[in-house]
Amino acid sequence: MPNPVHLLAFWGRRRRPRLMPVRVPTTVGTTDVIFLLMRRMRAPLIVLITNFSFCTGGLMLMPGIDAAGNPYRLTVFDAFYQMTITVTTVGYSEVPHAFSYPQRMWLSMSIYLVVISWAYAIGVFFSLVNDAAFQDAIAAQRFRRQVRRLVEPFVIVAGYGQAGRAIGAELDGLGHRFVVVDNRESRVESVLAAQLSFDVPAVEGDAAVPAVLGMAGLGHRDCEGVLALTEDDTANLAVVMTVALLRPGLPVFARCGDVRIQARIEHFAPGAAINPDDRFGDYLALSIHRPVNHQLLRWLMDNDEEELPPVRTGLDSGRWVVCAEERFAADVLRDLGASGLTVDVVDPSDGAPDVADVVGFIAATGDDTANIALAEQARLANPDVYVVVRQQASTKKSLLEALQIDSVYIATDMVAREVLARILTPVFLRFVDHVFGRDEQWAVEARDHLRERCGSRTPQRDIVTISPAHAPAIVAWLSAGRPLTIGDLLRRPDDRDTMLPLGALVLLRDGEPMFLPGEDTALTLADQVLLVGKPDGLTQVRQVCDYPATLEYVATGREVPTTWLWSWLTDRWHRRD
Repeated sequence: MPNPVHLLAFWGRRRRPRLMPVRVPTTVGTTDVIFLLMRRMRAPLIVLITNFSFCTGGLMLMPGIDAAGNPYRLTVFDAFYQMTITVTTVGYSEVPHAFSYPQRMWLSMSIYLVVISWAYAIGVFFSLVNDAAFQDAIAAQRFRRQVRRLVEPFVIVAGYGQAGRAIGAELDGLGHRFVVVDNRESRVESVLAAQLSFDVPAVEGDAAVPAVLGMAGLGHRDCEGVLALTEDDTANLAVVMTVALLRPGLPVFARCGDVRIQARIEHFAPGAAINPDDRFGDYLALSIHRPVNHQLLRWLMDNDEEELPPVRTGLDSGRWVVCAEERFAADVLRDLGASGLTVDVVDPSDGAPDVADVVGFIAATGDDTANIALAEQARLANPDVYVVVRQQASTKKSLLEALQIDSVYIATDMVAREVLARILTPVFLRFVDHVFGRDEQWAVEARDHLRERCGSRTPQRDIVTISPAHAPAIVAWLSAGRPLTIGDLLRRPDDRDTMLPLGALVLLRDGEPMFLPGEDTALTLADQVLLVGKPDGLTQVRQVCDYPATLEYVATGREVPTTWLWSWLTDRWHRRD
């Protein structure tokens, strides 16, 4: 049976303070289905109604003879009824009497006129149904309805390329809803074809247009953030501007490779720009000067193997060669040059560079296949050279593994990791910055401690927030004045003498982080604890947060009855003793 406290937590989350009310445009051009239908079907309907009225009026004027041989003419109702069953091809009979020859001649002519009108109207209707504008209007209306019906927090993903798909799959796996906007029809269709657990709303449109973001739910009360992940830096800047001006305070993150546009993005939303090339230069410099620190971060972020990634030393004494385009070469040269390395930049059009006496070689042209070929040539010319390969997509990972490339840089993967960290576990970024500033001795101790607690595989991350919505049992326990430590939080709910396969990375208290806190560190209200470890451990620690009986057992060792009957029997047994 689910914990009833969860219902209260959900109610509190749904009634959280809303941001300031805003007016976000949601109309994109002429996308109203009814308007398009009436505009295209106007002429066929006029022709059909005119012919029907003309045939009905003429049938009223045709002379007829009743069963007694007396002359008569059809009334308005009789003529309308007869034309109705004729137009609809039902044709029950001739009413109210058998028709005369003039009436049958007029009715025969009316059949041809009405059939031609129907054929014209049906042809225009099917042409309208197959029209791209009409289909887009239906898709936009369905998309609006899907977004309007969302009742859970969601993020808007503008750009569903490789980075967008990776982020979407991760969000879906964690149960987070998201909405997709992309200007390519194939990518929008890929959302429907993807094996996602939720029905993800997706629409084809230009995210740089404010109305498209409004249609995607920018003004929705449950919108928690916007991710600008298109390949166009200008479009990403437009998304950031729209969010900053129409929904100030709403988190927004944007992919950017141009330094000038990055500065403009930071002007509207500080900390929103994610430059993968610049970030790669930071990690590369860290791997050269402090390889253990880099090994620790790589293990925590993107290593899927059972063992830690290897450490290569001696890269900080020697010459490096970068074969790359101008902008990427400038970013790498700035990062490596600032760390005191000697770096030579080679134009990719000059062919394979001479790497016989170099320590490291970076193949980072705009062609993935050419980069692999350059890396293989460098490895043949100098088997000891440290080879770094840049890839636009991750489709050639098998080739890179066969060549045993030392380091692979994939821009989309870098963007996905950075965005997911900022959305799901922003505290983790503080730990990353902390690792950049520590020496290798600290990194060795941190690595060994985490491996001992979490195992060799890359651990998963989760944040435990000591609040009524996320940890009601802990809040009640601490409010009663009873102590609780991080070590108590990490005990197994079924055996408190055994620790969960988890480790505490960061303890955030009053905005100040405490890195790798000890197990004897006492917890207080409003603390945030970043835990890493195996998935089953993260699942079990939630039981400690939600169930008072489980919390009391891990904190004191005393088993508390959880049902009314067992509690009554336990009380009787204690009184009898």
